[in-house]
Amino acid sequence: MTLIDCSGCRTPLQLPHGAPCIRCAICGAITHVAPAPPADPNRGTVQPAPGWGPPPPPVHGRKRAVVCGISYRYSRHELKGCINDAKCMRHLLMTRFNFPDDSIIMLNGR
Repeated sequence: MTLIDCSGCRTPLQLPHGAPCIRCAICGAITHVAPAPPADPNRGTVQPAPGWGPPPPPVHGRKRAVVCGISYRYSRHELKGCINDAKCMRHLLMTRFNFPDDSIIMLNGR
């Protein structure tokens, strides 16, 4: 996950891995990102980070996840950034916890 500034209002945005652009929830501007450098051959291997505790358990059985990114669009209680947060959670599940792509269901208000 990469942190970039919005091209419109300079708000920091969390860009999920592999995304070519991101829309700012504050001003609506679309920020395009330059292509990433070639992939690291060690990418995807779980390395324990200092202070994060023990590494996740090895993959076994069939993992499943449901990720919700509901923003209550067109409501007076609308939330900003929920879809982006859900995409970042999906990326975390796949890279840090080795969830297969087809075992994650994404729910959003679109």
